[in-house]
Amino acid sequence: MVSTYTQDLRDQITEELARQLFSAELKPGDFLPKELELTEQFGVSRATMRSALATFTNHGIIERISGFGTRVKDYQDWNILSPQVATWIAQYGGNTLIFAREIFRFRTSVEPFIAMEAARRATAKDLMKIEAAWNGMYAAMQKDDLIYCGKHFQQYDTQFHEAIYQATHNLVWVQIGRSTMPAVFVLIKKTTEAASELSDSLERHRHLLEAIRLRDAEAARKASVRIIDRAAYDLDLSDLNEEIRENSLANVVMQNERDRLASD
Repeated sequence: MVSTYTQDLRDQITEELARQLFSAELKPGDFLPKELELTEQFGVSRATMRSALATFTNHGIIERISGFGTRVKDYQDWNILSPQVATWIAQYGGNTLIFAREIFRFRTSVEPFIAMEAARRATAKDLMKIEAAWNGMYAAMQKDDLIYCGKHFQQYDTQFHEAIYQATHNLVWVQIGRSTMPAVFVLIKKTTEAASELSDSLERHRHLLEAIRLRDAEAARKASVRIIDRAAYDLDLSDLNEEIRENSLANVVMQNERDRLASD
């Protein structure tokens, strides 16, 4: 049985390595120090160090290469949909756009479609959750510190989007939304910090809420696109936004529907 002391040491090592990996202090292709060096650095046994390293191996972040050591894998191999990995992105990835760009690419590609699905499927309970999150954003914006009832504007913003994923009532989208929200929070945090003011963003979110309430899928898609446009502007990612939009999931679905109608 692992002692509490050993567990605490392993957790401390894991967090320190996570900080180095997700802040890009250690980059893909870099080799970690030798295992013996790490055990001396952290003052732990080899078994404890191997246990900590196994956490990152299991998430596809590092790999052991016989005769060479432990190397950081390419970002595309990292299991960023894991709640633990997404949490590390939120905690330690804030000072780099490496992950923010990929999260933004994901949101641009899928969220207009998610908004359309929410408009078609949202229940009264779903609408209450989305509206409650928007009300929290509004109330927090009135505060100098952007905190209302113990939650920051950014947290209400994240809850708003997670509630929309839940409103699709599709098990896959709900799970993806839940898994990615810690990472999405990173992008929302960056957007909030970069924005000169928040009233415009708040109004764009209100339009999305109203479109879903009215079950207007096309209006929901457009409102979602406008939210993403604002995020792209605040993060100076407008070029990337235009590159992705043409092949977004919502656009592909609509084009398929137009093709189907044309062939009937």
